[in-house]
Amino acid sequence: MVLQRGDNQMPDNKSTSWVHGSAMQVEYLARITSVRHTGPFVRIEGMGGQNTWVHFPVPTPTTQNGSQTTATSALLSFRTRSHATVNEIIVYDGEKRIAEHMDIDLKGDHLDGKFDIPGNPEINFGLNITVGVTFDEGAPDTRSMQIEIVGAGIEFGT
Repeated sequence: MVLQRGDNQMPDNKSTSWVHGSAMQVEYLARITSVRHTGPFVRIEGMGGQNTWVHFPVPTPTTQNGSQTTATSALLSFRTRSHATVNEIIVYDGEKRIAEHMDIDLKGDHLDGKFDIPGNPEINFGLNITVGVTFDEGAPDTRSMQIEIVGAGIEFGT
């Protein structure tokens, strides 16, 4: 379920950890034309008809105040140009997939994107948010295939 950050108030036993977009790692560099790490975001320019995944390792407390940490939501702040799409958001705890939002086809401004993590699983390792992106075939220019990612984060509970 895709939520907006303002949908729910965070209870006192929750915390949030963010990583800036400039921490992003690209899985298939040959499928994009450039990555530019800037002060406010990271900008990706894709190649027409291609896809790739980008990764955000999120600082992860596995315990808080003596209690096991749980993951409740993934957060992603991004915008796309007209010929770029965010198609999937996947959250991993170590090598275990704990959430997936597939075929979401998001374009435009999504600066407050919030994606649930079903069951609020206890966290055992570091978390990674993987974002699947695609770039349209036949786009008029590389600018129209840009994605700017401000940051990615996780809401934690105990």
